[in-house]
Amino acid sequence: MINTDPFESSLGTLGVTTTNNRGHSVEEVAAMATERLVSISDTAPEPIKAQAHVFKNATKKVISYYMNEAVKNHICTICNQLEQQGHKDLANIIRRL
Repeated sequence: MINTDPFESSLGTLGVTTTNNRGHSVEEVAAMATERLVSISDTAPEPIKAQAHVFKNATKKVISYYMNEAVKNHICTICNQLEQQGHKDLANIIRRL
């Protein structure tokens, strides 16, 4: 006999953010991540809200910083792989972007 427990799941509110002729910037993605990670209740006492907003802004800055580092490292990896495959000219073009 198999015993199963009921399972419920909810995704919450989903949204869509679009751009025209470009991808999202690091700052835009960091803002989206911060919105998902930190929520501030409308009913919270004002000192708690103020502290939460400071935390939310700091969180966005940390996410932005590390995302920029990830982008730089990814570009470095791609350029190194291109050079190893004999495409130094293409690697240099990518570095200048």
